[in-house]
Amino acid sequence: MASIQIESVVKTYNDTPVLHGLDLEIGDGEFVSFLGPSGCGKSTLLYCIAGLEAISGGRICFDRQDFSARAPRDRNVALVFQDYALYPHMSVRDNIAFPLRQQGVDEATIAAQVKWAGDMLGVTALLDRAPADLSGGQRQRVAVGRAVVRNPAALLMDEPLSNLDASLRVHMRTEIRRLQRELGVTVIFVTHDQEEAMVMSDRIAVMDGGRLQQFADPMTVYRAPANRFVAGFIGSPRMNFLPGDGLGGSAAVTVGVRPHDLGPGDTADDGRFRLDGRLVLIEPAGPVHFLDVEVGGQIVKATVAEPDGLALGETLTLRAPAQRVYRFDAASGAALPNL
Repeated sequence: MASIQIESVVKTYNDTPVLHGLDLEIGDGEFVSFLGPSGCGKSTLLYCIAGLEAISGGRICFDRQDFSARAPRDRNVALVFQDYALYPHMSVRDNIAFPLRQQGVDEATIAAQVKWAGDMLGVTALLDRAPADLSGGQRQRVAVGRAVVRNPAALLMDEPLSNLDASLRVHMRTEIRRLQRELGVTVIFVTHDQEEAMVMSDRIAVMDGGRLQQFADPMTVYRAPANRFVAGFIGSPRMNFLPGDGLGGSAAVTVGVRPHDLGPGDTADDGRFRLDGRLVLIEPAGPVHFLDVEVGGQIVKATVAEPDGLALGETLTLRAPAQRVYRFDAASGAALPNL
């Protein structure tokens, strides 16, 4: 296993910068997600770590040793792609065994390692099948088996669950997390799905525009976002943002409050955050209902367990605990201290 140090890493394509001096350190055996919208540089950074892309500046180190100029085969990392990348003419057994045969490992060891990977991932009964005969989830398990069979120092995963249906994605993320804990392997997991990153990761590196916005454990990213971008990207539905001057404050401040922290309440002045608006929509969503409330010409989302007694068009008072109300610099987006 290995720790990974990313030090002032820059990447340019034809003089166009796509990674801007990134710095972060991933601990040995840690599960880290690179999270951000499409085009933010998360996959590019993953490929730089794997050695598939050359960096334009800075260093990438494994266990403090500079690997920036080393070929991918010398980095002892395994990469799992979004499209599985299984060899269609090979059986499951031969797909899993392929990296070991490339390394010249003897057949007895290969057989033992393939059996170990098959048992661990629950694909032993599928070893003699072709990839075309497998479901999407089974193919993903085989791809992971091929990656871990040679005991890599780090497992790099590029949106490996995005082709699966919703229920299978939930199951596979549990399987991947269990596997990572059993093996103790360092994992870097690229995703644009903030829920996926929240439930799987020890820490999340939130990226935008090729820059690192925040690197922290999931609940710190959720409850103490470094800036407005992180606050808006993490959480579903996204955080409500309102101009500070519309709330009796300063135009230089943007106020944010999450829908799950905001709900109907009385009008008593008890120090809690308060908004008054008109209820325009009620959306059932299982254990809660989302409320769309028009406040000062914009829609604010709130939640309620049961909407009994609420009527569309009525005036509604929304309340939130003061400690769950966030303030951001309106110009830079940087988080400001809560009042």
